Amino acid sequence: MGSPSLLKRDDGKLASLATTIALSFGAGVFFATHLLRLRDRERLRRACSRTQKHLIKGQRAALGVDLTSCIPILKGKSKQKVVVLGAGAFGTAMAYAACQGGNEVVMFMRDAEQCAVINSEHRNPKYLAEFSLHVDGVSDIRGICTLEELKDELRAPGVIIIHALPCQLTPPWFRENKDIIPRDALICVTSKGLYLPTQQLMGHAILDALDRAEQPLAFLSGPSFAAEIMKGDPTTLVVASDELFQAVRIQRIMSNFRTLRVFTSDDPVGLQLGGALKNPLAVGAGMISGLGRGTNTLSAFVTRASDELRQLCIAMGGNPRTIDGLGGMGDLMLTCFSAQSRNQRCGQRLIKGEKVEDIQKNTTVEGIATADVAILYADMCGLELPIFRCVHALIHKRISPKQALVDLMGRPNRHEIIQY
Repeated sequence: MGSPSLLKRDDGKLASLATTIALSFGAGVFFATHLLRLRDRERLRRACSRTQKHLIKGQRAALGVDLTSCIPILKGKSKQKVVVLGAGAFGTAMAYAACQGGNEVVMFMRDAEQCAVINSEHRNPKYLAEFSLHVDGVSDIRGICTLEELKDELRAPGVIIIHALPCQLTPPWFRENKDIIPRDALICVTSKGLYLPTQQLMGHAILDALDRAEQPLAFLSGPSFAAEIMKGDPTTLVVASDELFQAVRIQRIMSNFRTLRVFTSDDPVGLQLGGALKNPLAVGAGMISGLGRGTNTLSAFVTRASDELRQLCIAMGGNPRTIDGLGGMGDLMLTCFSAQSRNQRCGQRLIKGEKVEDIQKNTTVEGIATADVAILYADMCGLELPIFRCVHALIHKRISPKQALVDLMGRPNRHEIIQY
């Protein structure tokens, strides 16, 4: 055993070491707390910035400090080159929304006369002609109508392409013009539909047409009528991409913090399914209205139909929560409850005896053909989906409305919420 003096000396060293460790730990806790406070203070500053931008100058002064200069999104952000493919109603609304975000916006179309009017009068003479495309403080939207002009515009570094062409024309157009599409250009798809010749989701069809798997893609969807975006009615959308930062890029150029708010998602499969397969359901909603049924019936239809859409989303690899959001229930409610929807109007006309061929002579109704693909997907996934199947049968006149009612209302009793 050691002597008492040596033991006392060791105890002293241990006590000194323990004190040093305690002081170091205390200092570490202090500095960590200080850093956390700085982080929280920065979060508060940013929150105040978002709040204060809605206040007039006198109101900011009343708060004691004007943080307007701290808002990074609307103040001092660099212009983004945005090329919109298509000058229809929704393409026009997307171009206007991107311009409101302070970006340099170009619209590509085939019609030279339409292009000339957009450049000279700042309005689209063919679609939404009553709305001006001029945005104060921002460069006016420019129209172009030749592939050479488009090729020049797409040379801009970091260019973003907003695709607003009809679904069935999209893959052929990209196949024909793939050489002018930069491999690193982000393509934001706004068409809500499936490519019928191959029964593909639009994203898969576009990548096949471009013959490249690495092309950055995002998908913008949600409850939105083009005219209401142009009027400035508050609208919310969602943009999805496998690479979330690409969705954030679209969010930044489209959100204007006044009338248009864009959320992000990392579920492009669910968002595409919600946007495409709500179309045949809207045809079914139109049939209900055409039969003179009331709100009870329509509300039940929309709710139970959303459950079938959720089942299909899960089976095809999407996130069911996407169907609960703007790209699912939001879009479904918009198109089922509003007579502005072409699919809803089509359902009303079909149930009153008009033929599909006559209805589609002057307008494209995506829900008609998409109903066929929905049943194909259901069969592939082994799903029953009775509402989808009844709507499909009614479109093709295989059953009567009376029989459809019996088929749906006569089903066995069950629990409402089922875990899939």
